[in-house]
Amino acid sequence: MYRLIMTRNGAEAGMTENPRFIKRSSAGVYVETDEAAAEGVAYKGTAYNLQGRTGVGAEETVMLISFDSGDIGVEAKNASDVAAIGFVTLAEAGDIDDATAGEHADLFSPWEPETEYQAGNLRTYEQKLYRCIQAHKSQADWTPDVSASLWTRAADPAEEWPEWSQPVGAADAYDQGAKVSHNGKHWTSDVPANTWEPGVYGWTEV
Repeated sequence: MYRLIMTRNGAEAGMTENPRFIKRSSAGVYVETDEAAAEGVAYKGTAYNLQGRTGVGAEETVMLISFDSGDIGVEAKNASDVAAIGFVTLAEAGDIDDATAGEHADLFSPWEPETEYQAGNLRTYEQKLYRCIQAHKSQADWTPDVSASLWTRAADPAEEWPEWSQPVGAADAYDQGAKVSHNGKHWTSDVPANTWEPGVYGWTEV
């Protein structure tokens, strides 16, 4: 099975066993194609761009997440789980910056020994978020905090005034009362689900 996850906000567009891969023909119309040549997918009469491809000119872009419906660890049980999967996938692909990822470190899996990691993977260790910078199989004495050639610190979720970063959607919008640094100043969020830049709207300088 595949989930179609919106890259804009992590919401689920739907699920399908057989994605209809499409591209634009020379005449400018959508035609079916194989996965390798696909620029998008069609689902329930709607065309979507595929993340990382040139796209078919659709309004929304989606990523395909394969999962085994019998695997409880992968199958999302509700909308918040789907959004979390989408957020983690975007962060590991580099579409969400590390500062934003660090604000939601609880969404990421903890580091474990004897595990294959790929460059870009994000894992938590001792309540801190790290990004893998070199593919490797982890060992008990290669923890992220002492393996600078394998891991780099992504962000400090305990920092009182983390640097503001532009939210990509509802999944990483700032809560009311959130504290950030921006342009050399400290700000607190005045509104819930805040996606505005401090100094523009929705923030009070402290």
